Amino acid sequence: GGSNSSLNGDDGAASVLNCCETRTKERLPRGDPVERKLVGLGIGLDAYMLGTRQGAVVTCIAKGGPADQVDMIKLGDRLLFVDDLDVRELMNKEPTDDPNQRIDGNDYVQQVLARKLLGEPGSIVRVGLLRPGQNQIVYRVLKRSPLRPDCQWVSAVVSAEEKEATPV
Repeated sequence: GGSNSSLNGDDGAASVLNCCETRTKERLPRGDPVERKLVGLGIGLDAYMLGTRQGAVVTCIAKGGPADQVDMIKLGDRLLFVDDLDVRELMNKEPTDDPNQRIDGNDYVQQVLARKLLGEPGSIVRVGLLRPGQNQIVYRVLKRSPLRPDCQWVSAVVSAEEKEATPV
């Protein structure tokens, strides 16, 4: 078998970034906690590239997920826009050890990206991508949807030091 345990292995982190789906409890004005389930596009971003502010590069895609449709998002695509968020601007922020800018131990940039990529099932997100070797931004509109629990992840062949990915 392959060694993609880093994606499926549950290390107990309930953080938005280590899963494609997250449940958040929100209090309505009446004060009743309501469980909302947020889902993403079924893509994994290179956590090392994010952490070092080199960009948001797609390193894996969930089979059958929103990104896995014909000509939607491909391995190696660089995310430049997520709706109104300019990812390149976000990358200009300095990496920080300031605990106020770290949420659940995750870097601020990863947090912001995850918040933009995750949303209600069926909601729409528009992404601007740069394909490797091209200089024209392509825009894709995807509908967020839950992934099957047993879905397979397709990943680019990464160097021996398996870089951890950040599925969203």
